[in-house]
Amino acid sequence: MANFTTHLYGGAAVASLSSLGVYSLGLADTRQAQLYFVLGAIGGLLPDIDSDSSTPVRGFFALLGVALAFGVSFALVGQIPLLALSLVWLSVFCFVRFGVFEVFTRFTVHRGVWHSWLAVFFVAAAITNLAYWFIETPALEAWLSGLFVAIGYLTHLCLDEAASVDLLNSRVKRSFGTALKPFSTASLPSSGLMLVALLVLIHFAPSFDPVLVAANETGLISEEFGIWIRDPSRWLADLRGFGGSMLSSDWAW
Repeated sequence: MANFTTHLYGGAAVASLSSLGVYSLGLADTRQAQLYFVLGAIGGLLPDIDSDSSTPVRGFFALLGVALAFGVSFALVGQIPLLALSLVWLSVFCFVRFGVFEVFTRFTVHRGVWHSWLAVFFVAAAITNLAYWFIETPALEAWLSGLFVAIGYLTHLCLDEAASVDLLNSRVKRSFGTALKPFSTASLPSSGLMLVALLVLIHFAPSFDPVLVAANETGLISEEFGIWIRDPSRWLADLRGFGGSMLSSDWAW
């Protein structure tokens, strides 16, 4: 398993190259490129959120506690005395940092559902919705924010798998295959809940059209492909046709 420093540097390296890429394509200005770099680096640390003793998970819940404490406190400014407001801030912070943290660690297992492809898509969709609905960023910027967190997240999983192969002793460690898996078979209820949450996030996600338009304008995809992917009936028909041709070839063999 790769350590914290490896994940930090690995995620930062991939995020820096990716942010320079979107900047060079004209999909981001300087401020946005810097933001995407930070999101990618953070994404590179997120999978270890399921490790009870890891630095990222403690830091994550501390930051989440501070953010929610300020959010609740700001909403109550002018309605309650300053001393009571301070107690509310402290109560919310402690509830998240210690209460929610304790519950989360009890129901998660390291290298479980958070080390999977399902988690990559879930986190990307969650960040996209958060950026669009709560921070009110444009749809394209919201999708790119989710994409960069996913890039960092996937980098972490790839580094974990790479660390599972011992090239010097020519052996594969027991941890091989526990990071880059579709979902967690050891915790099917957790995988099921995450899948349901992902479908809900996809339903509420902003329109994907700005992404397709931007990709077409920069030459990343053709106009025909953009039209094709917008119309589910077309690619479902192509998928059925591909499946039918595969079955026909199998029967012919």
